[in-house]
Amino acid sequence: MTAYLAFLPDMAQAQCRLCADSPMSDSLSQTAAGKQEIPLQIEITANLDFSRMALIGGGGGMVSIDPMSGARQMSGSIANLGGMSLHGEGRLTGEPGRNVRVSLPERILLSAPNGSTAELEKLETNLPAMARLDPAGRLVFTFGGQLRLRGDANGQFRGRIAITADYE
Repeated sequence: MTAYLAFLPDMAQAQCRLCADSPMSDSLSQTAAGKQEIPLQIEITANLDFSRMALIGGGGGMVSIDPMSGARQMSGSIANLGGMSLHGEGRLTGEPGRNVRVSLPERILLSAPNGSTAELEKLETNLPAMARLDPAGRLVFTFGGQLRLRGDANGQFRGRIAITADYE
């Protein structure tokens, strides 16, 4: 079984909930105080990739990728088939110096072309509780999580991670 998580090309850029409904999503928007605000944007610059592995004995298992170091750990009935795993990486752009909050879903169901499924859970970023855009209006972050495989799961798993970002 090969496990691989990828963002599909149409997901490469996502906007924050704050800006998603705005008809001016690519330009400045007005705040309640009349000040123009730069919309917050997310760009995924590296996909989360668990690499290649195989289930042995049908018992299932879990693979974790640390959001800080990108290190991969396996547990349960999983054998490493080599390859390089990667933590995901994203870049926020927006109003310089603003505090931001990045939210990840709790759980995502991944699927393979053969109908097999796996779960991605416990998604985390390397961001502190109070993250801030730099003076150029940018912030780079990494993310990781746990891939849970059950019994007879096999295939190349894919899914979409709905990462959202908001100004504080």
